Amino acid sequence: MSPQPRLSALIAAALGLIGVGAWAAAQGTPSPRPGLTAQQTRQAVDIARESLAELRKKTEGAAKPDVDRREYVVGVELLATKEPENQSKPAQPKAKTEPSEGAPGNTTKAGASEKATSKPLAAVRGPLALVTSYRYFDDITVFATVDLGAGRIVNLEAAQHLRTALSDEEYEEAKALARERSEQVKALYQKFGDKLSVNPQFSQFTVKDDPRIHRVIHLTYRVGTRDLSYPRPIVDLTTREVATPAPEVFPKPHRPAQ
Repeated sequence: MSPQPRLSALIAAALGLIGVGAWAAAQGTPSPRPGLTAQQTRQAVDIARESLAELRKKTEGAAKPDVDRREYVVGVELLATKEPENQSKPAQPKAKTEPSEGAPGNTTKAGASEKATSKPLAAVRGPLALVTSYRYFDDITVFATVDLGAGRIVNLEAAQHLRTALSDEEYEEAKALARERSEQVKALYQKFGDKLSVNPQFSQFTVKDDPRIHRVIHLTYRVGTRDLSYPRPIVDLTTREVATPAPEVFPKPHRPAQ
């Protein structure tokens, strides 16, 4: 089985809902709205993490104790919902009256019209929040749509090897790794301590034959208003490796001969 069908099957199993596809189709493409309250954000994240935990259990190898268990919420936003058309508009009377049952020209059996009428989709309690998470184990970005009114996930999608935003927790992890694994950064903190401020620059790219999108942060330091040219560590969060390149040395200009 190819990775994509297997991933889709895992998501369907973790979601455990019936009729979600039809519901999502009726809603159309959601458009972003201004942000959620702090309470709504916490609720959305808590609900999404429950499904993410179930998804991890059903992913081959993801539950082993020695695998990378890092998983971060990188975005939470409020979504606008569109009411299904058959709910928002009242039924219009037919222009032509059908013959009565059993009359000539009427071949519809009693009760057939009722059976053929589709039931309206259940109204969404809402509001809806989209929680985006990133998982390092298999370079997966997960999009969970949460119905905050019902307190459940109504749609779950995932994409592998996708460039995804950086969370605050990942930024803090990068700073800690640089301070722990770079001797030059250690010396910098010993000298300046709390006077240091850190500026990150986030980039994402592939490395040689590795299909993963590496999440890399370049850190620069400042003391007061003075930017430091060295050290400038490079933290690869995907591999947890830290490199501190030597400062560039420019040749001194030659003085013209007298």
